[in-house]
Amino acid sequence: MKRVALSLLTLTVLCSACARPVVVTEPVIIYPARCARPSRPTLPALSGIAFLESMEAYTRLKMRDHVMRTYIYQLEDALDCYEGQLAPEEGENP
Repeated sequence: MKRVALSLLTLTVLCSACARPVVVTEPVIIYPARCARPSRPTLPALSGIAFLESMEAYTRLKMRDHVMRTYIYQLEDALDCYEGQLAPEEGENP
């Protein structure tokens, strides 16, 4: 029993000598600036149109497409604004 206790104590001392100290780093806190948030658009209604093949329906569909595309571009600009704030500064490795 004394041999086992001595061997266990020796192994514990040897393993403790090989351990590295734990380095605790502080967390990085980012406070992003608020970016422009586009307001939700109101789309032209398609109700009340007799035929979707009519010129009036075509005009409304084109207007809806234009409004939706504009809104999508505005949302992408807002995302680019936020992603631009998270880009690493010059000289830093990502």
